[in-house]
Amino acid sequence: MKISIQEKIGYGLGDTASNFVWALMMNFIMFYYTDIFGITAAAAGTMLLFARSTDGIVDFFIGAAADRTKSKWGRFRPYLLWLCLPLAVVFILAFTTPNFTDWGKLVWAWTTYNLLMLLYSAINIPYGALSGVMTDDPLERTSINSYRMALAQIGGIVANSSFLLLIKKFGGGNQQLGAQLTVVLFASVAVILFLISFLTTRERIKPPPMQKTRLRDDIRTLVANRHWVMMFIAGIVNITFAVVRGTAGIYYLKSYLKWNDERIATFFLVGGLSMIFGAILTKFAVKAIGKKASFISSMVLVALTAIPFYWIKPDQTGLVLTFQILGMIFSGINATLYWALVADTADFAEWKFKVRTTGIIFSATTSSQKAGMGLGAAFAGWLLTHYGYVANAEQSAESIHGILLLNSLIPAAGLLFLASLFFFYGLNEAICKTMREELAERRANLAS
Repeated sequence: MKISIQEKIGYGLGDTASNFVWALMMNFIMFYYTDIFGITAAAAGTMLLFARSTDGIVDFFIGAAADRTKSKWGRFRPYLLWLCLPLAVVFILAFTTPNFTDWGKLVWAWTTYNLLMLLYSAINIPYGALSGVMTDDPLERTSINSYRMALAQIGGIVANSSFLLLIKKFGGGNQQLGAQLTVVLFASVAVILFLISFLTTRERIKPPPMQKTRLRDDIRTLVANRHWVMMFIAGIVNITFAVVRGTAGIYYLKSYLKWNDERIATFFLVGGLSMIFGAILTKFAVKAIGKKASFISSMVLVALTAIPFYWIKPDQTGLVLTFQILGMIFSGINATLYWALVADTADFAEWKFKVRTTGIIFSATTSSQKAGMGLGAAFAGWLLTHYGYVANAEQSAESIHGILLLNSLIPAAGLLFLASLFFFYGLNEAICKTMREELAERRANLAS
């Protein structure tokens, strides 16, 4: 099941589109709510915890629906066509500041953010599951996800490096208007890219012809898949601390380093390009030491490059950029391998239990990431408030200390814990080879 470069690029462009939303959710949403929209960090953190945690439950049912979808375009591809425009509209509304009271604005934020996360899940879960049914070749699967992560970073680079600059350009001094118009631009581009992804990809792996399962059977199979359980735990822990660091990052750059918007744009540009390089390196790392060892190593190295940020001084720009580049290279490897490993757990479910529920597996995994996003945002928001962060003001020494912790030692400790835990993950290269060969034989017998 070899995949053409054109199809790999087309698939990856779907995550370029998704990353216009994801990048703002990871790095700017707390800053947007505190310094532009106008609510406290604690209120925003509580809202994000609730929204992302409850949305994670909905994700499971989205995956179940995708597994049961039947159309002339397949099970997962149609969602790129059906939902790209609704996602774009709600994305714009989420970054629109209404002329309401503080209470009314909070209600608006809760409503639009929950809708945004719901629609993001409804398009992104089938999109993620699509990679699991395009091919069963392990190197091709890693390659597909390498293209995905590299092209995702293009969306991330554009969003991260231009968001503050475009707010200034479009807003003319009105940050709220600038944010809204910037997201109008991002949303329009995302719609085009989702449609390209829909038109250029194909589904090749089908469930067994007579497969009919009830939702409770799917849940039972999912929980019995111990390898997926490990990926679920990894999703929660990994994203929790990535969001903690991502949330603190903009405060670190503005309040501690005191960089202007142009230097911040350069910081995100360098980081995004480094992550693309890491995604490209992933295939070579897997060939050298395997997926599991590469995943563990990447987490350890990301943690080790985060620790120095606690001691780096504001005038040590060279060290900031050096450790940012190294950390994002290893993050690119980590992010690419995560989804390749999830696809392997879908193969394990088909091999072990004789049912293929790719949508359920990817959606349940995404729900773990949503839980991590909620926990990370809430933790960051509560700690920022605890350490005395004040929006649009000079920060106290205590507030700066909190920002430094959130950007270095806290996420590093979380990643080192996860790396040690992941030694218990059981799908090594030999088992994956056996699964692939036996599944190919089984599918051939069913087709004959």
